[in-house]
Amino acid sequence: MPAERLGPSRDQNFPEYAYAKKRMVYAYKEARTGSGVAAKLFLGEWVKIKDPHATGWIPVAFRGGEGYVQEDELTRDRQLEIFFIDVDQGDSMLIQTPDDRRILVDGGKTDDAHQFIRNKYRLDKKNNYIDFEAVVATHSDNDHTEGLLKILKDEKIAVKRVFHNGLFRRKDKKNDPGPHQEGKVFNLVDDFPSAAERSHMTLLMNRFIDAALEAKDRLPACLQRMKESNPRRWHNRVDFNPDHFVFKRLDTSSRYLPPFDDRNPYLTISVLWPHIREEGGKVYLPWYGNAGYTVNGNSIVLQIQHGSRRILLTGDLNDASMPDIVKLSGEREGTPLLSDVYKAAHHGSQHFTLDFLKAIQANAAVISSGDQRYDDHGHPRAVLLGTITRYSRAAKPAIFSTELAACFQKLSKKELKDFKEGKDLYERAITGIIHLRSNGRVLYLGSVFGRHAGADQLSNVKWDWDIWPDSRCAWRGGRTHTGHDPNEKFRAKPRLLTKTESYRTEMSQRNV
Repeated sequence: MPAERLGPSRDQNFPEYAYAKKRMVYAYKEARTGSGVAAKLFLGEWVKIKDPHATGWIPVAFRGGEGYVQEDELTRDRQLEIFFIDVDQGDSMLIQTPDDRRILVDGGKTDDAHQFIRNKYRLDKKNNYIDFEAVVATHSDNDHTEGLLKILKDEKIAVKRVFHNGLFRRKDKKNDPGPHQEGKVFNLVDDFPSAAERSHMTLLMNRFIDAALEAKDRLPACLQRMKESNPRRWHNRVDFNPDHFVFKRLDTSSRYLPPFDDRNPYLTISVLWPHIREEGGKVYLPWYGNAGYTVNGNSIVLQIQHGSRRILLTGDLNDASMPDIVKLSGEREGTPLLSDVYKAAHHGSQHFTLDFLKAIQANAAVISSGDQRYDDHGHPRAVLLGTITRYSRAAKPAIFSTELAACFQKLSKKELKDFKEGKDLYERAITGIIHLRSNGRVLYLGSVFGRHAGADQLSNVKWDWDIWPDSRCAWRGGRTHTGHDPNEKFRAKPRLLTKTESYRTEMSQRNV
């Protein structure tokens, strides 16, 4: 019985599920002969075991079809999954933890992130729901925040916590994003602002607040529907007290993104920026010369630590704020900025510092950017592309870009009639989603390509994959084939873990 050989299910909600154990696992159409590839399963992809008594070749179902997988290529352990969603010119990252919890960092400007979530979790089905432990708006620019509105208002999505950086754009340019003097900006937004405060804010800020209020008001009913629709899956989630819903400013004083603190046995998410200070009983953030630079420069910076692997998410940090965060990290024990993967600040802008890149020493980078009709920003910039992995500890560093991973095809003649211009118009054929998978020792980045017209891009069909690092330079036990461990400086120390079940009960009831 494969369940015995694979070990007990780590997740009692999904006892019949297993996950791809290796960098790339092949599902075949025929058992024993291993002929006819049915799917290519990236590390951590789920499969549903169809016959619990099978051995050797295991019949499985996956998103997009069915096939057979060798038993030793499956595991009961879930992996960390991060999806850098293609939202054109913007940022959005979906994090799914090994204990099946979700965080969304930014939502872009378009509906792309919302559609990705609805498609991935099949929210078109009547009884399908999904919950987010946290939704984070790293800052208030529309290419990070506007796409969150539909997600917060979706009746199929339960959001428990919403975080922001406290700098909300105001209509009065002289006090945007707050009164400022002598390099300091005051009047930070903490909780839901009053009606009087909101009257000074821009339309987008008010829409964002309204969407968060709607998510709060809808949470009790959404949790109840989740409980009724699938008691087995949601029994340890619906106990969350809706009164504990959070709309809150996030900064370094929090240390961690709740509830992913150092008590979490699966991973931690540290808050490295922004850093508030106090003067005369008032808290403030640094002012960087103008409203745009200040809002961007105080973006929420998160670092995910999964085993010995680190991923750094930096919003729209710029060269004005990078020296400050480098200085702050130098005052802390260890090397807090050092990371395996760096989500490039500000879509690959040229406004960066070498000291910041030197502190990160990223082995791989992900750039979230996209085409616009007149390309207002020109991201990613050539100088950033040439410099971003300059201080890498890997022999072959990598750069992934949502814009470069996307594929386009020309419109048909019939479609062209809808446009005045009759040539060189394209529609997106493959979205540029960048996939990250980690088991805490080994980490991979990948994107799909290949000709699969009409295929669901989230299905496990025979997409071709561009995966880093490649199989000839794979990490084994945290080291490259050369024996060098590029993350040895900050390898996580082992600690005693609580039982998963008791931890989950605590997670479902804990207040932030």
